[in-house]
Amino acid sequence: MEAFFPELLDNFMNRDFMKKVCEKFHYDEIHLSELQTVAGKMLPSMRQEAFWEVCAPWVWDCGEKTDVVYECVVMTLGTALDCLQESYNNEGMLTKSYMLETLASELLLQGYSAYNRHVRDVSGWHVARYHFPGSEKSLPLEMLPHILSRFSVKVSCNEAFCMLPKKSVVFVAELTQDEKVKCEGICVGCGNVKCSNRMEDVQMDQTMMDMPLTYGYQRIFGKW
Repeated sequence: MEAFFPELLDNFMNRDFMKKVCEKFHYDEIHLSELQTVAGKMLPSMRQEAFWEVCAPWVWDCGEKTDVVYECVVMTLGTALDCLQESYNNEGMLTKSYMLETLASELLLQGYSAYNRHVRDVSGWHVARYHFPGSEKSLPLEMLPHILSRFSVKVSCNEAFCMLPKKSVVFVAELTQDEKVKCEGICVGCGNVKCSNRMEDVQMDQTMMDMPLTYGYQRIFGKW
């Protein structure tokens, strides 16, 4: 278990990050101050509670690939954010509640890139693809409790497979040393080209359309 990527938390409240959130979620410049206020409430608890953990190796009967390894990864921003968001909702502060959702979503999204860099720098391998519970037949959503039970981090799910803390994601990373195979990003495989969260640099083609990441998107963007 490791603290959530410090370089991301260090930049969480800087103007560039805030402006990126404003552009992606269509906030005006006048909302920047309120976004920073919400971020200021989030950051101290994330520094204490946000973690990520790797559980490897993952034995998975998903085909005949012999030149890859798999590892399970969980990322969470902690329980305090759920409490803060609930307090915003109870007080009717829905704008701040949604701001918390967007800030947490963007931070988790950046966590994937940070994980990619970590794999490359530490092991010399790199991510070939992400696999999310519920996104393919060989990894059904019903496996989520079993996957989560492998970690020491206190992340669980209820009977509806909603993860707790809510600002958490879990996935199986497919790792390879083949330089010709590298992950394009978690947006690869999603056909919603109008999504406001879409990574601009992802190039779609027909060979990528068989990679549904519905569960991963819904976890990141707070739909589960």
